Amino acid sequence: MAEKVLVIEDDALVRDLVTLNIAHAGYEVIEATDFASGLSQLVDGTWDLALVDAMLPGGDGFTLTRTAREKGVRKPIVMLTARSDVASRVRGLDCGADDYLAKPFDVQELLARVRAALRRASPGPMKDTRLTLGAFWVRFDTGQALTSEGLLSLSEKELRLMQLFANRPDEALSRADILEEVWGMDAFPTDRTVDNFIMRLRRLFETDPESPHHLITLRGRGYLFKP
Repeated sequence: MAEKVLVIEDDALVRDLVTLNIAHAGYEVIEATDFASGLSQLVDGTWDLALVDAMLPGGDGFTLTRTAREKGVRKPIVMLTARSDVASRVRGLDCGADDYLAKPFDVQELLARVRAALRRASPGPMKDTRLTLGAFWVRFDTGQALTSEGLLSLSEKELRLMQLFANRPDEALSRADILEEVWGMDAFPTDRTVDNFIMRLRRLFETDPESPHHLITLRGRGYLFKP
């Protein structure tokens, strides 16, 4: 069965270009043209990857992506936007996007990013589906976690980051390693995103986030996970 790509784009010319090439590459295409219908389709979840325009009638793609993540959507989202400045890229990735592609873009690059994001969304087998951290735990099969804030659904990036640590315990991981493994990008404008995610996970899974026992900072090197 063909994988489904949700295209949320109000510009008819861009939408037709994207959908035609996505369909030609063998994917099934679902379309939405504004914020409200895009959010409905994202939450519906009958898709494998979403391409989201940054500017939409009724709202913007940044808010749309953040709202979808808050509602528990963990599937890959790639943002398409006319803005290529660093601040916009950081904003898109921080709000939960998996990748960010500036217009005008090359169709072959778009297809390569779609393939890469879908590969990253299908992680290798876990030895265990549950990770225990003291009184807390994570279920990798469901995305559910018992945390200091109670029972939560982790975001897709939070879940992938915990999977990476669980698969590579007691191993020093640089920020570049983490970005490549979790975000899948060869280059990234700042390490801030990794640090912010680690801070969030410490608040969720460490009894004392200021003195962590599991998510350890290696000064000048990166991070290390102790089960």
